[in-house]
Amino acid sequence: MASEAKAMKVAIIGAGLGGLTLAKALGEGADTGRKVEVCLYEAWDEWKVRGGAIGLAAGKRILEKLGLKGQLAAVANQINGFQVNFHANGSKLNSLSVPGCTVMRTDLQKVLVESLPSNVIKLGHKLVEIVEGEDEVMLEFENGARDSAHLVVASDGIHSFVRQKLFGADQPEFTGFRVLYSVSSKAYRPDPTVAHIHWKESDGAGYGFLDLTAGQGAGRHDICVIILRSEEQVTDKWESTMVKDRLRTLAQHVAPDHPVLLKAVESSEVCFDWGIYRQPLRSTWISGGRAGRAGRVVLLGDAAHATAPFMGQGANMAMHDAYTLAQILRNEEISLSEGLHLYESSRKASCESIVSKSSMVGEMHTASGLKAVLRNNLLCWLLLGDMRRVVSADPTARKPWDKEESFLQRLGKQVHSICSPSKV
Repeated sequence: MASEAKAMKVAIIGAGLGGLTLAKALGEGADTGRKVEVCLYEAWDEWKVRGGAIGLAAGKRILEKLGLKGQLAAVANQINGFQVNFHANGSKLNSLSVPGCTVMRTDLQKVLVESLPSNVIKLGHKLVEIVEGEDEVMLEFENGARDSAHLVVASDGIHSFVRQKLFGADQPEFTGFRVLYSVSSKAYRPDPTVAHIHWKESDGAGYGFLDLTAGQGAGRHDICVIILRSEEQVTDKWESTMVKDRLRTLAQHVAPDHPVLLKAVESSEVCFDWGIYRQPLRSTWISGGRAGRAGRVVLLGDAAHATAPFMGQGANMAMHDAYTLAQILRNEEISLSEGLHLYESSRKASCESIVSKSSMVGEMHTASGLKAVLRNNLLCWLLLGDMRRVVSADPTARKPWDKEESFLQRLGKQVHSICSPSKV
């Protein structure tokens, strides 16, 4: 009798949404495909969350595919979709229907954590050394623990230790934007089913205001955000809270007629002053492209493509990365080297396009003068078209190794569906 195939051991560094989704996706359908043993290492010794609300479109579809539809529905607002209205100088310009939901990051993290076997996650394991060999990667942690894996996935965020160690030192780039972000568990928005973006100008500067609701019931939180330009390089650490008086002063000066902004200031339990950074583009996400290394380390999520948040795609991209990589790794007909390059070719161009567009959207949010006029009359429509394409994409609709249909093939199917007689 042939011996049972040895499992591929995968070590995930960082238990953010990308790392948790990867661990969950690799554990699904364990009775078929390549056997994978997963271990997820998190530096913190207890669960912490940085950030507030998340809009999930691609991420929602992925969680449903992973069997978490009910758990997500229990904590999300508008599980069947919500609307975003765009306004400038008090007038409504347009709206966008999003086939997703809004959820607090804390609740989404809890859904994923509780879906995993308890032995998969190791808290209190801060990585301090990583050495890539021909057949495995050696890991050493601050607490003295050591381990090895056939593959290491770095999902350890914008300040990734793994990326700095193996891919060359770099620093996240300040985008020139900052965000003032208020969170309230006291409901003050009149309609939680609709989010609003208002564009305003004051003293020659442009500002974007976003208000939305995430979660539901006792877990409902109303969020209000001010987007502005900044020459000061504000920290990107969410622990950097700011005094409420500063937010109140800006709100009263820039948008005293905003329908909910002053209510947001008074109701908020916590306010953040958050600098917006993005990751410099890299020629590859795979370690094997440098110095003869074996290609057993790969980047995922913010470690690969941290972005400005203005298209709401940071978490969605990380979860899409994870779902794609998991599908590939579980396909026993694809070698590790081929699989990593397939993952990169499937995701890199798309992610980098969104990173670029997100900064452009930030420019639009803070436009003033003639640029604001152009935005209101033309660019807003182009922006909505791009956003519709992004949020309507279904990451579960095709396998990463399937060839994408050409434009002519898609057109032919549409023509055929129109011309074919309807079925009774």
